[in-house]
Amino acid sequence: MFGGRGIAVAAASLALLGSTLAWAPATQANAPILCSGRELTAYSPGLTLLPRPTWVRARAEYECADGHGKRFEASGRIEAMSPGSSCVQLDSPRGKEDVEYGDGRKSEIVYTRSFVVRAAGIHLVVLKGHVQEGPGEGREAVRTIQLLPEQLPTACLSPEGLQRAAGKVELRIM
Repeated sequence: MFGGRGIAVAAASLALLGSTLAWAPATQANAPILCSGRELTAYSPGLTLLPRPTWVRARAEYECADGHGKRFEASGRIEAMSPGSSCVQLDSPRGKEDVEYGDGRKSEIVYTRSFVVRAAGIHLVVLKGHVQEGPGEGREAVRTIQLLPEQLPTACLSPEGLQRAAGKVELRIM
């Protein structure tokens, strides 16, 4: 009914379909991961008006989606050292984030570059790095945080300083 030519076309079509299906899992493994959520941040020592070395530790709760629309939850813990931070400026925080996905998998992200701006009392922090281990290994990671102090601005005048902030966080693994 199809003849030799029809069989050849059908065989070529099946071969093409097979190669497409064989390629799909690799694409899914490299799909971008996009997360957004809330973060609670602690500064040690607290931020004052004078810049000083400060540990920044935070906990984030994420709602994530991969490039194929699959949604899942994740949580992240980040620890970073800022060499000279104050209530006026967070200076070049660099650090490491451990992300745990809802299915138990974990990624370790190392942030090596940062950009920080303060406007109208909000710190906007952008951290850039790469996934060192786990899902997304070797891929670029960008973390954007918008933080508001959880204490009155007068905390910057006290010896203990401003110790906590909270805000929105986004994580992109591309």
